[in-house]
Amino acid sequence: MNRFQRALVLASPLLLAGALTGCGGGTSTPGSSSSASASASQSPSASSASATPSASATTSASASASGSTPPAGSQPPPATTPAAGGPARCLSTQLEGSIQPGAGGAAGTVYQKIALKNVSPTPCLLQGFAGVSLTNGPQGEPIGAPADRDSSVPVVAVVLQPGQSGAADFGLHQAGNYQDCVRVQAAGYRVYPPEDYGSLFIPAPATACSNADIHLLTLRAFQPFS
Repeated sequence: MNRFQRALVLASPLLLAGALTGCGGGTSTPGSSSSASASASQSPSASSASATPSASATTSASASASGSTPPAGSQPPPATTPAAGGPARCLSTQLEGSIQPGAGGAAGTVYQKIALKNVSPTPCLLQGFAGVSLTNGPQGEPIGAPADRDSSVPVVAVVLQPGQSGAADFGLHQAGNYQDCVRVQAAGYRVYPPEDYGSLFIPAPATACSNADIHLLTLRAFQPFS
């Protein structure tokens, strides 16, 4: 064996080991790169998914804090008192009452009007339903049941200038229509203007029932009256 052949025999194991080392390094590198790439490509999606609920919570909190959606029942209740700067309600001491003709009579009921006139020097507001009962005199006690409200006409604001009147339709059922009626004579009507504890007396003789469970009177809300 010459020198060249001997050198080749010695070099062959080294060349084989280098080739195997090179092949091993080449197969491991692509796997590592793919794994790294997959991890990198998944990271932004995970970040976006986790950020979305946080953003929604922030938006909801902001809307709630700003009050952009009003809570239920936040509307103010309807006014039950005269508007600021408007005339005050009419009191019994400012009014004069009278019975005026109404729609007449039908089916055992007489229909008339209770009129209230402003006899004071200042305007006043007449709005709503009066309290009305039959009575045996200016200082007498009520007789029977008070008038029932008839809501067939709307409640309106009636501003009475001095000398002007408002009127409410009322019906008086005939006492003779009720077999259980204990009949008594009434001298007239006691009238409480709307929202007033004071009253006035309107003379108008009528036959009444002393029974508290018999309702002879019906009354509508006040309307303008000329």
